[in-house]
Amino acid sequence: MPAKYSIGLAGLILAAEAAAGTCPPALTEVAAKVAHLRAVAGPFDPPCRLIAQASLRNELDRKLRRDLPIPPELFVSALERSGFINGDPATIYKNLLTFYSGQVLGFYEPQADEMVVVDTPAAAQLEGAMVWSHELEHAVQEHRFRLPSRLLAMRGDSDEQRAASAIAEGEAMLVMFLLNAPGADPGILAQAEQAVRQQAQGLGSTAGVPEFFVADLVFPYTAGFAAVLRAYAAAGWPAVDRLLVRPPSSTAALLHPERPGTPGTVPASELPSTPEGWEEVLTDTVGEWGLAFLLGRRMDPARAATLAAGWDGDRLRLLRDRANPDRWALVWRLRARNVEARTAIEQALQHDAPSLLARLAPPKPPSLTWVSAGRTLEVRAAWPPQQHPPRSPS
Repeated sequence: MPAKYSIGLAGLILAAEAAAGTCPPALTEVAAKVAHLRAVAGPFDPPCRLIAQASLRNELDRKLRRDLPIPPELFVSALERSGFINGDPATIYKNLLTFYSGQVLGFYEPQADEMVVVDTPAAAQLEGAMVWSHELEHAVQEHRFRLPSRLLAMRGDSDEQRAASAIAEGEAMLVMFLLNAPGADPGILAQAEQAVRQQAQGLGSTAGVPEFFVADLVFPYTAGFAAVLRAYAAAGWPAVDRLLVRPPSSTAALLHPERPGTPGTVPASELPSTPEGWEEVLTDTVGEWGLAFLLGRRMDPARAATLAAGWDGDRLRLLRDRANPDRWALVWRLRARNVEARTAIEQALQHDAPSLLARLAPPKPPSLTWVSAGRTLEVRAAWPPQQHPPRSPS
């Protein structure tokens, strides 16, 4: 779902210049080029659904309610309670819809296999062709690899979804550049990747929209483009296709392709069950990227990234008191690559978690319980009293 500031890093504008129900001519022309470049068999001409600018907000609201694992307002609350953002969740979600409505100009919808196009004035041919090629490549990803549909099925693991989304966006970026800069050699593509990264780093904050949402939206275009370019430079389209068939299972695997094997996992079954009188809000994986972002809210981002690179699996569960919905609790089990990495992450979290989790169960600061053994750390925050103490992580 491109935005002006993300896909717009290359200066893109989505053009819609046809009557409702028909595709802009530029899209039809580019579809044939995309199909040829990516070896799509048979006719390739996804239908378009034009929507008015005024209806985009409702369209995005419906999309978010479908794509997120829990209702958007509750999802934003979960981020706020677990320390990733600050602010009133209801206001933040309204601001997000306003922000996206002003930025998002079109997207591919895999369930209906259609291009959803905001009916705006026509853009320059070059700019229109660039954005069409990017969005049409998402349709190719669905037709050949079912990747957009698989992304929707990853709602229970945002870290896996974030890594796979990076491959989807990175490959669409590559198609976009190759179609609009024919004959581009590896050096030019490397310059394009660096330019995208530099422009992303220069993005400023948006009023009323926490930094998390901007960083999360930019990440797939920067890290994903870099990962896809590495594969393309090494072995061409067959290597890129392998990434689309089997994307990295985590942001750690995406960010460290040189590491042998794959990072570990922490199954939800290792977390304590929901106590009586409480309800589960969300169970998810934070991942290396999420851990780096969280730590980076209280320390130098470079140091946070170094610490987070020791990640080797995690699972977090958020609960809410049925009798007092303003009272939440958290359990988070993490595994590190080695004992030294676990110790460093634990020390950082012990220092910063009290402030990061201050909104978990107001008005009192949350009580924290830390249990560590070997490479594994478990922290419980404001967790309800129970008959048996937490078992040592193995």
